[in-house]
Amino acid sequence: SKVVLPDFSPYAVPEAALWEQFGDGADARWKKSDAVKDGEEKARYDGEWAIEQPSVLAGIAGDKALVVKTPAHHHAISARLDSPFDPAKNGLVLQYEVKLQDDLKCGGAYIKLLTAPSSGEFSDQTPYTLMFGPDKCGDGKVHLIFRHRSPVTGEYTEHHLEQPPTPPVDGLTHQYTLVINNDNSFTLSIDGTERRSGSLLTDFAPPVNPPKEIADPDDKKPEDWEDKEKIPDPDATKPEDWNEDAPLMVPDEDAVIPDGWLLDEPLLVADPKAEKPADWDDEEDGDWSAPQVPNPLCEDAPGCGPWERPLKRNPEFVGKWNAPLIDNPRYKGEWAPQQISNPEYFEDKSLYKLTKIDAV
Repeated sequence: SKVVLPDFSPYAVPEAALWEQFGDGADARWKKSDAVKDGEEKARYDGEWAIEQPSVLAGIAGDKALVVKTPAHHHAISARLDSPFDPAKNGLVLQYEVKLQDDLKCGGAYIKLLTAPSSGEFSDQTPYTLMFGPDKCGDGKVHLIFRHRSPVTGEYTEHHLEQPPTPPVDGLTHQYTLVINNDNSFTLSIDGTERRSGSLLTDFAPPVNPPKEIADPDDKKPEDWEDKEKIPDPDATKPEDWNEDAPLMVPDEDAVIPDGWLLDEPLLVADPKAEKPADWDDEEDGDWSAPQVPNPLCEDAPGCGPWERPLKRNPEFVGKWNAPLIDNPRYKGEWAPQQISNPEYFEDKSLYKLTKIDAV
């Protein structure tokens, strides 16, 4: 019998900065990127989108989603918030569902929270505050990246979650949840199960806060600095009987030719079954000779043709002489540049206060 699906019933979360169920008005809210490649007129993101019900394993009638429609193309789409969202007040909760219904081979299904004020066409060059979600390429991982502005240099740096979890890729719907608290702690969950937790201060690379001291880039190792712990003994001399010319391997004089070795039989003989081709022309093609085949007399013999003694290691081999090593009396240890105060040092203990967001 036909399965009757329950109807979707929209509901609201009044305090959410963005609550999207892809109902009426969603088409007008989401804008496909028209960004172009540098120096070209072709759109960088030419993949098409649609707001529609899932085509595979739909669970609720009328429950729509934002669907990628063009295989093997780049896709980008964005929507503005009604007003900028400031994570500095109470932290941040980001949650959305992903369904890889058409067996994605390689690509990302992640969200970027765009830094306010966002302007122009959305592209990979658009400044963002945070990036979160699954990326199925290679082994796959769930991205969690945030950008932080140095109060000293004014430059932004991306900080990537270390040891990110692996996303499920079974074609079913999965819920991804990120919670950032105002004590810098975070939790990353998939389908309500915590998969990673930690601190913005300690679990991202590179760390946000730089070291207080750094190696002095202008400090140079003194020319007379001795960092070799061992040196050749300058008083050592090569022994008079040390023969550097003695080879490593020499013929084994005790070896004897195996019984049955056919000294006078070649390894290859003319093929007795071969016949001169009928169209062979001696004047144009030269004298014909039968092709060579393995000598059948050698099949059961230990060998044929000239016999050579096998090689063995030379008992008189000593190799190149080198003076033995002794402690270096001038050894000072491994040199390292002196540490100086880091001119770009700062300490931000409130990383949860991410930059304001005004688009997704």
